[in-house]
Amino acid sequence: MKRAVIGYIMDGRSGGLDTYLLNFIETVSSQGLEIDLLTNKIDDDLNSYLRPKGVRLEEIPTLRHPAAQYRKMCALIRERKYDTAYFNISTAIDCVGAIAARKCGVNKIVIHSHASGNDCKNGLKKLVFDLIHKVCRGFLYRMGTEYYGASRTAGLWMFPEKIVDSSVFHVILSAVDKEKYSFDRALREEVRREEHVEDNFVIGHVGNFCYVKNYGFILRIFREIYEKEKRARLLLVGDGALYEEVRRDAEELGVLSYVKFTGWRSDTERLVQAMDVFLLPSFFEGMSLVSLEAQCAKLPCVLSDTVPEETRITDVCQYVSLDKSAEEWADIVLSAGKTNRDDCRFLPVKYAYDRREQQEELRKIL
Repeated sequence: MKRAVIGYIMDGRSGGLDTYLLNFIETVSSQGLEIDLLTNKIDDDLNSYLRPKGVRLEEIPTLRHPAAQYRKMCALIRERKYDTAYFNISTAIDCVGAIAARKCGVNKIVIHSHASGNDCKNGLKKLVFDLIHKVCRGFLYRMGTEYYGASRTAGLWMFPEKIVDSSVFHVILSAVDKEKYSFDRALREEVRREEHVEDNFVIGHVGNFCYVKNYGFILRIFREIYEKEKRARLLLVGDGALYEEVRRDAEELGVLSYVKFTGWRSDTERLVQAMDVFLLPSFFEGMSLVSLEAQCAKLPCVLSDTVPEETRITDVCQYVSLDKSAEEWADIVLSAGKTNRDDCRFLPVKYAYDRREQQEELRKIL
């Protein structure tokens, strides 16, 4: 039986990377593999979910303690004798695991980039992180044998262009259960009743409450929308470090009464049915899984033009420059809201995004 180590997951609820890893586990866990999944802190609920699938959570020190993380990784590799090490990372700073795998002689070392920038609000701190990333990026690719990106943009963030343009680099979009998210008008009406937005124009957003999602701009766009359309409501789905700050910002802008904060939800496939437009003005994205999910529900999407082009899978998804004002964004969202979802058409795309279509490709990684 082959053994693989996969890193890194938080708690299974902390954004697109966690979702990708859980989808990946669902696809490959029954393929005669022993899998260890790396985390900085073992979450009991996640552990209970993974154990029946034969997946072990292994706790390792955080990057705040790189030497301790390196020693733990080396010990694990020597003890478990992995055939494959598969590292899913957002920044080259997270290079310790790959270095340990190379040092300890793991035959197959796969590095998968899931971002296209450092998620850091503080300007000085971001400058430092970007510099460290640039240094680590200069040698990280030498640790790997195969390379993946959530998009070509994510690949170029992590690897030299010569790697991205070679046969050892592959794009794998974050996979969606397309049938699970398919548009259902009866379900839409049911969820709108549950959320008390039956007669409202609902702008929706799903994401981890962090800097990169640009929540301040989301709120300013919504304020402009509300000035033009009093039926407008903003549905913010998710949780994260900036949750309370975003609530305070909504209150200061005078729109808190019209914003519904749902917290973390496990039923986003239902919530996107209730929305009229999906809004994502991110500063950057490696790939946007939630935008793919929204489009599978035939939901019009208004995204910033910093979101990779691979995200567009329907003709009701459009990109807008962050240089445009909140009022200009508001007009575009209002116009998108007039779309009849039954008229949505899926585009011919280069990369598979349906989990069923991706199964063989994902299995090849391990």
